[in-house]
Amino acid sequence: MAKKGKGEGGGASSGGRGLGGQLLLVGAVLFAVSWFVPVYRGQDVFGALPGFAASLGISPEGALQSLSGPDWLPGWSACKFAWHLLTTDESLGRDSERWKQYLLGATCLTNAVMVLALLLAMARACRGGFAVVLGLALLACAGADAAWIYLIDQDPLDVYRPGYFLWLGSFALVGVGALANVGKR
Repeated sequence: MAKKGKGEGGGASSGGRGLGGQLLLVGAVLFAVSWFVPVYRGQDVFGALPGFAASLGISPEGALQSLSGPDWLPGWSACKFAWHLLTTDESLGRDSERWKQYLLGATCLTNAVMVLALLLAMARACRGGFAVVLGLALLACAGADAAWIYLIDQDPLDVYRPGYFLWLGSFALVGVGALANVGKR
């Protein structure tokens, strides 16, 4: 078999991108779309955030603080809610479970990791050993972001809407895509 040269073998459907590049692209699209799609039950109804917060044990007054910003961007409200969990002095419950509040709150910071990863991918800097670090960091972020599923006492399919699952999946796809670029130069 002849070795394929540069620009060959990508196929018409991939546009010359390998699997890693395709996963990065799909993950980036999912991440962007997730900000415009409702994240949790009732989000499309104004004032639903305090009810959701109450189910987590947060006071409705504290939850209303997270409604600042563009109300038409559901992902922004969810991010602000997580930020509130991270920065508030108010506890969700027992002090022994405060780590859960901090973990859920820290998920707002994973967005910065994703934006950095996407910027580096666009700059073609997501290659080699750095791709391993970035890929593993994004998969760790996906694990932390999944805390919204494994730390609640409710059925996640009843609580969360497509925006959450698109957001969570975007971290996994971009992380795997970055790892798939390890051998690229």
